[in-house]
This record gives sequence, C-alpha cells and structure tokens, in this order.
Amino acid sequence: MRRLISVSIVAIIVLSSCATQKSYYETREGKRKLKYYNAVQFGQKDVPKPKF
Repeated sequence: MRRLISVSIVAIIVLSSCATQKSYYETREGKRKLKYYNAVQFGQKDVPKPKF
C-alpha cells in the first residue's frame, strides 16, 4: 500500500512538472526577439533584420 501511494505521488509530480508552459524567453521565437533587441540596444555593428 505504501509503495502504491509513493509511486502515484512521484507520477503526479513528474506529470505536473512536464505540463507547465515555457516562459516566453525560453521559446524559439522569444530567443530570436531577445537576440535582435540586444543587438539593437548594445549597438552591435551588424544588426540582423528582424524576422518577426
């Protein structure tokens, strides 16, 4: 009985941690925008054209 409860608790923890959404800056589009805005803000010579 104790083993069943512990396995079910671990399963709930694992499934709930995988179900959360990523932060916007961790997504592919967010990383691309962050890279562009950092290039503009810090004055890099070749500022890439935005693709969004």
